[in-house]
Amino acid sequence: MTHSPHSKTRVLPMTGVWWASFDWARSPFYYVVVLYVFSAYFSEAVIGDSARGQAIFSSTVTIAGLAMALIAPFLGGFMDRGGAKKPVLLGLIVLLALASAGLSFVVPGASYSIPLGMILLGMAGCAYSSTELFHNALLPAAGNVRQISVISGLGFSMGSLGAVVLLLAIIALMRSPPFGLLESDIARLSGLLSALWMLVFIVPFYLGMPDFHRPGARWRTARLLPTTWEPIKATRALFKEYPNIMRFLMARMVFMDGLNALFAISAVYVAGVLDWRQSETAMMGIVATCSVVIGGLSAGAIDRLFGARNAILIELFSITAIFFFQIGIQKDSILFGLIPLSTEAAAREAFSHSADLIYIATVIPMSALIIAAYSSCRSLLVQLSPADKIGHFFGIYAMTSTVTVWLGPGLVAVATIITHNQRIGFGSLAILFVLGSILMIGVKSAAPSDDIETS
Repeated sequence: MTHSPHSKTRVLPMTGVWWASFDWARSPFYYVVVLYVFSAYFSEAVIGDSARGQAIFSSTVTIAGLAMALIAPFLGGFMDRGGAKKPVLLGLIVLLALASAGLSFVVPGASYSIPLGMILLGMAGCAYSSTELFHNALLPAAGNVRQISVISGLGFSMGSLGAVVLLLAIIALMRSPPFGLLESDIARLSGLLSALWMLVFIVPFYLGMPDFHRPGARWRTARLLPTTWEPIKATRALFKEYPNIMRFLMARMVFMDGLNALFAISAVYVAGVLDWRQSETAMMGIVATCSVVIGGLSAGAIDRLFGARNAILIELFSITAIFFFQIGIQKDSILFGLIPLSTEAAAREAFSHSADLIYIATVIPMSALIIAAYSSCRSLLVQLSPADKIGHFFGIYAMTSTVTVWLGPGLVAVATIITHNQRIGFGSLAILFVLGSILMIGVKSAAPSDDIETS
C-alpha cells in the first residue's frame, strides 16, 4: 500500500487523525479501569485489605503480561502474514468491551467476585495489548516517516484527553450518584461506562482509517506459526549487527516496565497508604492525564535541546528523584518522617490533608516526565535505526514492550507479599529505574536524520 501524494506534504494527513482517533476510543479504558477508578475499588471495596489488594491486583496484571509474553511473538508474525487488520481489531475491541462491561458484576461480599475480577481483568489486559499490536501495525498507512512522530503524539494526546472527559463524567456521577446508587457503585460500573465509550467512539476509526497489509494476503491462508523459528540465533545476529540499537531496546525494556507499573499501581497505592476514596483517585487520574498532554507537547523541545538520548537520561533521573520523594510521603510527614505535617483535615471535599496536596502536586511533573520519556524513546529509535530497518526495529520495540510487561507488577507483588508493606512493595520499582538508567548510559547518541522517506 502506498501513501497518497498529499500525505507527503501535509504535516498531519487525515489518515493520521483517523489513526489517532483509535486511542481516543480505547485509552480511557486503561485510565479508568486499570489506573484510577476500578483498580482502587477492587482493592479496597472487594478485596478489603490494602496490601493484599495491591498484591492480588499486581499479580493479575503479571499473569496477563506473562500470557502476552507467550502470545505476542507468534501473534506479531501471524499478523504480518495475515490479511486485513481492521476486522481483527474489531473483534478484539468487542472482546475488550465485553470484559470491561463484565466487571460490573464484581460486587463486595460475593464469593465469586475476586476470581471473576481477576479473570476479566486478565482477559481485558490481553485484549488491550493485542489491539495495540494491530493498531501500531497500521501506522505505516497513517502517514510517511516524517509525519509519524506527529501522528503518534496526537494519539497520546487524544487518548489522554478522552480519558480526562470520561474521568470527569465519572467524578460527576460519584458526587451525585443517580438512581439511588452509591459512589462505590459508580466505581463498580466504571468498566461498563468504558465499554460504552469504546464502542461508540471506535466508529470514526473504522469509517476513515485505511487498512494495511501485503497485497493478496488472507487470514485463512496465513500460516499460524513460522516455518522456522530460531529466536536465540536471530537475537544474537541483531546484537552483533546493531549493538547500540539493541542495547537501547534492552535498557528501555527495563525502565519502561517500571514506568508502566508505576502508572498501573499508583491508584491502589494511594488508596491504601493515604486512604484516598475512589473519587480522589479518579481526580488524580485527571491531574495525571492533563499532565501527560503537557509532557507530550514538551518532549520534542527537550529532545531538540539535549538530544533524545540525553533527554531520556534527564527524564529518568528526574522520575527516580520524584518517585523517592513520593514513597516518603506519609499521612503525618514527608521525607520518610523527617518533616512532620499537620494531620488536621481541612474543609475540602477532596485531598483534605497536607500530605494529600503534596502527593497530588508530585503527580504533575511525574506524569509529564513519564510521557516525555515515552516520546523520547520513539524519537531516539528513529534516529538510531537505518532508514530501511525502521519498521523492523519498531516491531522489536513493540514486542519488548509486551514480553516483560509482567516484570514491574511482578516485582511489586513479590515485594509486597514478602514484606506485607505497600510502601516497600511499591518502592521496589526504583530498582528498575536505576538499572534501566545504568543500561541507558551505555547507549551512544545519534544525530537525527532528515532524509528518511517511505514508499
